[in-house]
Amino acid sequence: MDWLSWLRGILVVALFGWLFEALQPASAMKRYTRLAIGLLLMVAILHPIVSLLGSRLPALARPFWSTGDVQSLLQQGVFLQQKEQSDATATYQSALVRAAESAALAVQGVHRAVAQVSFDVQEAPTSASLQIVTSSGGPATIAAVRQAVGTALGISAGSVRVSWTEGGVGP
Repeated sequence: MDWLSWLRGILVVALFGWLFEALQPASAMKRYTRLAIGLLLMVAILHPIVSLLGSRLPALARPFWSTGDVQSLLQQGVFLQQKEQSDATATYQSALVRAAESAALAVQGVHRAVAQVSFDVQEAPTSASLQIVTSSGGPATIAAVRQAVGTALGISAGSVRVSWTEGGVGP
């Protein structure tokens, strides 16, 4: 950037700033207008210095209109959004599993429960699968576990599959 184009840029910013300030009616906003024009003039004056230093400046001091920086920021934003959604999905999954296991353990006679919960990311849980260890298994215990887990997850008891083992031996 040669010094004539730099000077021309400063003069254009100053001229437009003066014109804008002259057209604005006298009000409390005039002070803020002068501040904004002053900041724009400072940017116009410092632009060649920032361009000369280039990559030696930290990212925040580089011109914000640089295309490469904007593209990398957009890519980082998309990556962070996907990571956030993945983390939220994992947290939701683990909360559903804990709720299903807690509901199963609340049923009398159930000693251990390991759950897997299927769900649609946009909606509520759709099904649950549990492996339980009971002291006295049977249809009544299985039905109670299905009902408790279905209620805890907000799904029908028919969407809950339960496999069980009696005694202290795990599934």
